[in-house]
Amino acid sequence: GNDASINDTDVWKEDAEPVYDINGDIEFNRVNFFYPSRKDVSVLCNISLTARVGETTALVGSSGCGKSTCISLFLRYYEPSSGRITINGRSISDYNIEQLRQNIGVVSQEPILFGQSIYENIRFGKVNATRIEIEEAAKEANKYETLVGERGVQLSGGEKQRIALARALVKQPTILLLDEATSALDNVNEKIVQEALNRACRTTIVIAHRLSTIQNADKIYVLDNGSVIEQGTHDILMAKRGGKYQAMVKRQQMEKINDDQDDMMTMQQAKEEDELSISVSLLILRLFQYTAFAIAGAKLTQRIRSKAFECLLRQEVAYFDRPENSSGSICAWLSSDASAIQQMTGTRLGAISEALALSSSIAASISAADTFFDLFDRIPAIDNTSTAGQELVDFHGEIKFDQVKFIYPTRPTSIVLNQFQLNIKPGQRVALVGTSGSGKSTTIQLLERFYDVTSGRILLDDVDIRRINLHWVRSQFGLVSQEPILFDLTIAENITYGLENVSMEDIINAATKANIHQFIDHLPQGYETRVGTKGTFLSGGEKQRIAIARILIRRPKVLLLDEATSAMDSYNEQIIQKALEQAQTDDPSRTSLIIAHRLSTIRSCDLICVLEKGHIVESGTHTELIQRHGTYYKMLAQNNLQ
Repeated sequence: GNDASINDTDVWKEDAEPVYDINGDIEFNRVNFFYPSRKDVSVLCNISLTARVGETTALVGSSGCGKSTCISLFLRYYEPSSGRITINGRSISDYNIEQLRQNIGVVSQEPILFGQSIYENIRFGKVNATRIEIEEAAKEANKYETLVGERGVQLSGGEKQRIALARALVKQPTILLLDEATSALDNVNEKIVQEALNRACRTTIVIAHRLSTIQNADKIYVLDNGSVIEQGTHDILMAKRGGKYQAMVKRQQMEKINDDQDDMMTMQQAKEEDELSISVSLLILRLFQYTAFAIAGAKLTQRIRSKAFECLLRQEVAYFDRPENSSGSICAWLSSDASAIQQMTGTRLGAISEALALSSSIAASISAADTFFDLFDRIPAIDNTSTAGQELVDFHGEIKFDQVKFIYPTRPTSIVLNQFQLNIKPGQRVALVGTSGSGKSTTIQLLERFYDVTSGRILLDDVDIRRINLHWVRSQFGLVSQEPILFDLTIAENITYGLENVSMEDIINAATKANIHQFIDHLPQGYETRVGTKGTFLSGGEKQRIAIARILIRRPKVLLLDEATSAMDSYNEQIIQKALEQAQTDDPSRTSLIIAHRLSTIRSCDLICVLEKGHIVESGTHTELIQRHGTYYKMLAQNNLQ
């Protein structure tokens, strides 16, 4: 075993051993692991498993059981506390880490995209990839010049995951690691992607909560508290009476019939210290510059006067007869003209020299200044610091989309919402369903005023949302998105982020409703445990539950749930559904807008709307839509097949 962090080894040294044949069996042999910052919490306990070459191996289990940690260890983000991880019987620590990772394709449940085109985002997987290779990778994952926005903000969660899959596949990796890689896809796209991955016949390790996606896996390992408790194929595990896997599958089948401020001060202080040190350095340099040029100017003036006097003594008498060469004139220009030269050759020469030295940068400086001044002068279309706009005295929670049309500014030819009409009554639970990219998540972005409508209106209690104070609008909404954002603070600070004077009782109450209190209570530091950058010390399900607790503690008038349970196993999904329903019961006037791919989670909604290409094609209750045998009925049938 090796207790050292991977950062303690010189993994990038050029004389590292070349990569061996990676195309072999992957084996975890009695691996133990705990995070360096939480050494009293064992994440993996004596775990042993094998992923055969060319086969698909699945890891399943509840949130926090150690599935994602296995992938982190295989990628050598960390080293095992003890035990070995091997490929073809050779420890992965023997491989050159850069070449090892080049042979591995990774897709996580929170894909990272860059603010460039889809083509460029896929090409990051293989810098020298041809256009044909990129197109083939995109087909396998299901216009390549479209800009995706910073971190893919202009794409839905499903579209981002498919681009991330294409990026991983374009380099034809020997090994493919999928950590909840299809959690944001609807059933149709998930099936297409799954079939494409199955055809590839590469060594694949899959982490999944949706067990329907791994039924065809060659080997399934069931993890619990960091240990393997069951293993086998789907059929073998289903035949095991009272087994964990069988219980998980049955549960899912039954559901289908369900110092931010301190940091800023630190940064400001560091900035001020840097500015002070630079200012002192510049002051010293300026003093040296002016002193040096002043001395040089004085010596030059002295030499000029001496040279001039010598020349005067050599002139004939007739020279001095001229009026301009009288003794008074000579004394005057020896004094004043020499001083004028001194002025230009002394301290001012320093400024002139400085200007000449910078002449090549003047054009670039002017252009840079123009850029900044343009930015300073620009008035945002949606100003989140503005105090303008009214605040509704008694907001009931009524929302109306009135003939809304929306087009992303950077994609003027693509209509996202078209003549979208929807009335949500106070206290109503409304669900939006449809394929990836149909415009569901866009409705939430418009409600939060991340963008404004291209045409039409959004009304809150019959008042145009653009006439209402922006800060007040956002304070009325509680948003839980596909990708929860946590900060490198304690769990308690993450739950109360942005709030002041919150009691511990309220924090525990919110965490209990979100089904995360018991997990937190078992941590050595409890609510004072730091979650790491972007919550890296927690599993996807744990992060999502903390995000839900953060919303519940605010008691918002409107709940916005954008695939809020997509990263959870069936047990936690059921618990969270009950928690969200409880939040609705606590305040009967609370309005909810829910976006979902799993139709079992929205059966009890008052209204279900089916979106296609930016407008509603069907709406009604679950029972009404079933009786119509329309689009919703077909989607439900597809879900049941899954």
